[in-house]
Amino acid sequence: MNFKLNYKDVKIEVVFIGKPQWEAGWPYLGYDNNKTIDSIRKHLSEKFNKIEFNYSEIITTYDKELVNQIKTDIKAADGAIVFTIGHYGDPGIVQAGIEFIESKKPVILANYIYAGDHTFTKIFSSVKDKNYQLSILSSKNLEDFDRMFGNMFNLVRLRGKSVLVYAKDVIKMNWEVILGLFNPERMRIAKNHPEFLDQVGKMSNDEEFEFYTDTVGLDQAHQWRKDEALYKEILKNVFDIEMIRGDPEEILKYYNEVNTDQAKKIAQKWMENASLVEPTEKTILNSAKLYLAFKNILKDKDIDIFTPDCGTFLLCGAFPAYPCMAFFELSNEGKYGICESDMDSTISFLFGLYLTGRPGYVSNHTFDIKKNQITYMHCVAPCNLQGPEGPQAPYDIVYHGETHFLGASPRVKFPIGKPVTTIKISVFEKKISIRTGKIIDNIVDEKGCVSKMLVESDVEKIMENYDWDAFGWHRVTFIGDWKEDFINGAKILGLEIVEDDK
Repeated sequence: MNFKLNYKDVKIEVVFIGKPQWEAGWPYLGYDNNKTIDSIRKHLSEKFNKIEFNYSEIITTYDKELVNQIKTDIKAADGAIVFTIGHYGDPGIVQAGIEFIESKKPVILANYIYAGDHTFTKIFSSVKDKNYQLSILSSKNLEDFDRMFGNMFNLVRLRGKSVLVYAKDVIKMNWEVILGLFNPERMRIAKNHPEFLDQVGKMSNDEEFEFYTDTVGLDQAHQWRKDEALYKEILKNVFDIEMIRGDPEEILKYYNEVNTDQAKKIAQKWMENASLVEPTEKTILNSAKLYLAFKNILKDKDIDIFTPDCGTFLLCGAFPAYPCMAFFELSNEGKYGICESDMDSTISFLFGLYLTGRPGYVSNHTFDIKKNQITYMHCVAPCNLQGPEGPQAPYDIVYHGETHFLGASPRVKFPIGKPVTTIKISVFEKKISIRTGKIIDNIVDEKGCVSKMLVESDVEKIMENYDWDAFGWHRVTFIGDWKEDFINGAKILGLEIVEDDK
């Protein structure tokens, strides 16, 4: 993974619950717990050598002092693995397991078949309806647990992360900046769409005019605006992620300080690597300058993911250039810009990024019910959707979708035939939506957003299960079949799972 993980090391408490050696029960009378424990310790240290494991004394009865010590150790760790490796009917070991799960840390309850089954089943039956951060697995083979363990170890690295949000609470039109977006394309617009320039002139001279923008949470991307304090509280409690508000005015400041010669080299590289270039060189240069401004902001603030309210900023004059190419380039450096100050999509992106090592594609979507197809579309996608070691996505540089003859956007070409897993987390509802599909084409159509990933999926089921209030319109799509990992991760975080294609 080439993105920056949390600075702290991951610490996991490992707990064993079983029976005394010479009690009658499972696995059998005289069973040597130490051999099993030693094999588990050896496996974990070899397979996950960058994780710090703390091993507690085995629980074979309810020893209050030992139980309390283990609970303290779990609270001091990033998460816990509770192995059930035996049973003999003592209800005390079940009670101990329940209390470990109640510690409000991510826990994996891992059972060895023909050993701890009675204990495992009773513990899970007692807590399964209480929304704890719990994932379970039962198997004969230790290797079968590795995927789930890896999911938890990756997810807990999210703890302590910060997201920078740029959003305006009061809208004021800056027509000087807005008109600056048109200038690089003015000659083409005057030739092909003179009525557009006439309309812009009328709007800019009307002191009462402003484009519609959302500052209270009515837009599906702005769930956090409905109650910012509560949103931040849930974000902290569930994900241990901090949402930081930035001053949008500083974007223009950084932009004006950019070295133009350096930006020209970036713009030239983009144009040389693109299969097709539509906008003028000046438009692309301005996007390169915005890329450098963002890069410097992230460096100065020591942050690697941010979400500016780009649509609003373009409409009111807070952005001097379109950000799409900037986001595209930043993704190659393990830095990520998420569109529209959409925090739910940002959290979904981070969730998937840490579980898969791959950035996701934040997009709108359209449904073709007749053909059972979804088009995921936006005006930017990461350049390395198949991971840092995978191929870079081919792209064209075209005009931004909705504004049609303004701005520069990468029209990314997605890998046909690849499976995809699409998710969305609702922070307020503590839910995750999951669906799957397969890429069958790249669509080129002037309507809507420019990058169009055509996916085969169960559209009728998705429409039946659609929950706009919780999940809105945006979704985050990851190349690959990650359904099992996302379900594991959701359970580890205590999220309600909605498989909206079932």
